[in-house]
Amino acid sequence: MKSRIILITFLVFATGRMFAHSYFVSTANMEYDAVTKSMEVSLKMTAHDFEHILENKFVQRIHIENVADTSEIGLFIQAYLKEHFVITSGGEQPLFGYVGKEVTLRDELFFYITFSGIKDPETIQIKNTLLFTEFPQQQNIVHYKWGERAKSVTLVAAKPEAELKLD
Repeated sequence: MKSRIILITFLVFATGRMFAHSYFVSTANMEYDAVTKSMEVSLKMTAHDFEHILENKFVQRIHIENVADTSEIGLFIQAYLKEHFVITSGGEQPLFGYVGKEVTLRDELFFYITFSGIKDPETIQIKNTLLFTEFPQQQNIVHYKWGERAKSVTLVAAKPEAELKLD
């Protein structure tokens, strides 16, 4: 009986380790729309990594795919994104707009946001501190595209901000 308990305990921990990963990366794809003078952004990360943020805040196990955007947790998510993913253009912060989220079967989490009122699309300052509090080794890759021009940068906890200047 004791050996069975040890075996079950081992299997539980081994299974949990199997789903753990040693890299922490998010990707932001930003595209400027000259007609609407707005930026469309998709943020991609691992769902269970983001769930750590929610679980620490709400002290309960949360499956993000079950969170309604209008719930207390959904509104917290929007505030978190607004605080940790910031764009500045022409010395001003454009208007943040939350569009929605989706979780894929592969545990990929996508957030969709917009920024309207972009003053200077050729030079964008970006601050992306998503998940840095949970995972100090987190890397946040940002791709910015306007027409045929594009720039990319990788942000880390030691350097969470950058300027993207399209030449």
